[in-house]
Amino acid sequence: MQSLRKTILSYMRIEVPAKGRFVPENLDGMYRHMQLLRRCSTAASVNEDQVMDRVIKLVKKFDKIDAAKVTEKADFQKDLSLDSLDRVELVMAFEEEFSVEIPDAEADKLKCCADVAKYVISSSNEKVSETP
Repeated sequence: MQSLRKTILSYMRIEVPAKGRFVPENLDGMYRHMQLLRRCSTAASVNEDQVMDRVIKLVKKFDKIDAAKVTEKADFQKDLSLDSLDRVELVMAFEEEFSVEIPDAEADKLKCCADVAKYVISSSNEKVSETP
């Protein structure tokens, strides 16, 4: 994934004025480049095992969880004893980690690490298929 990101970034040249302030001449073009970069970096991370590993590592880092209890199918509420506020914080961490937006209705359906991994993968596949 890092090599793909470096390759894409090597083709994206953003000029910075001498004063050190970023003043893009074409915001639309820059926005499209950023969207393309995000799609490519997300598409590169769609490997199911890698996504599952990242989800589990992230959950284990959550300070209110006993890392020894974290498995693919461990229920966030029943097995890991997370309340609704803890789950919201965890969902926010998933959104940041995977650069996805998880609507509240979908977040309520995410009961374990396997659910999160499936959502991230399906969300990544949707983004790639939407590429113009």
